[in-house]
Amino acid sequence: MARSTKRRDARRNGRNATLRIGFVGLGNMGTPMVRRLLGAGHSVSVFSRNTAERDRLVAEGAIRAENLSGLVRNIDALCGCRVAPHDSESLFLAPETIAAGAPRGLLCVDFSTIDQATSVKISNRLAASGIQYLDAPVSGGPSAAAKGALSVMVGGTQAAFDRAKPIFDAVGGSVTFMGPPGTGVAIKLCNNLITGTMHVLIAEAMVLATKAGIEPQKVYDVLRASSARSNTLERVMPQHFLPRDFEPRSALTTIIKDLDCAAATARLHGMTLRLPETARKCFLEAAADGHGAKDLAAVILTLERQAGAEAA
Repeated sequence: MARSTKRRDARRNGRNATLRIGFVGLGNMGTPMVRRLLGAGHSVSVFSRNTAERDRLVAEGAIRAENLSGLVRNIDALCGCRVAPHDSESLFLAPETIAAGAPRGLLCVDFSTIDQATSVKISNRLAASGIQYLDAPVSGGPSAAAKGALSVMVGGTQAAFDRAKPIFDAVGGSVTFMGPPGTGVAIKLCNNLITGTMHVLIAEAMVLATKAGIEPQKVYDVLRASSARSNTLERVMPQHFLPRDFEPRSALTTIIKDLDCAAATARLHGMTLRLPETARKCFLEAAADGHGAKDLAAVILTLERQAGAEAA
């Protein structure tokens, strides 16, 4: 049997075949994900406005793509890890990229966190051209991306999910097939509306405790030993609040976008999200204070200003 035939059969059977992958979006998450794909033996072509990251990855074995239209003609799978719904649409639906040049049978994997309606729209448009699409947002942050330990939540068809297994094996520690198109982003938005709201709750508790005369370290010691303990607490207190480190692992502007997407998805299903909307207003106030490019934990800085007390 010819090598190319063996490769096609392995891919069809869901084994860890090597793939030709195009990757767009070389930010805090995308760059370590590309490194994981390269480490797994895949051929990865990269295209990005972030030329510094692109060139670093090319030096590590990635292939430089000069434009998107050329990229999609020479790959098995196109992966995107960008920011907002319009970014996903511009990548997967723009005439100069997918519609103009992508081969039928191309697999598209969108690691972005967007709203459900946009995800379903992209999926339907691509399906009409014989192109498979998966919404596959990830959780875990840059450190998990570097370790290949991301939580990946996938919506789409079972056939597309099976084809994408070699990609998910390289980047994910926990990979869950959620169901039809749009269900991957829906569950990610549920996760993020909880996490975002909890960041504000913990920040408010921290400021209140400070106003009440309690040392920040003692606040953390008690909360982590009590019913308030959570992954979010363990992220935000030791990594951000206590050391006063607000370098962005996940930007404050990004959680505003996520909460906007969650609200849009809730409206699609006839719901209103109340607590996340309050959290969103707090993040908007922090962004207006100039903290938008900082970590979302920087919401505490505006709460401190408003309370007239620094939790440090």
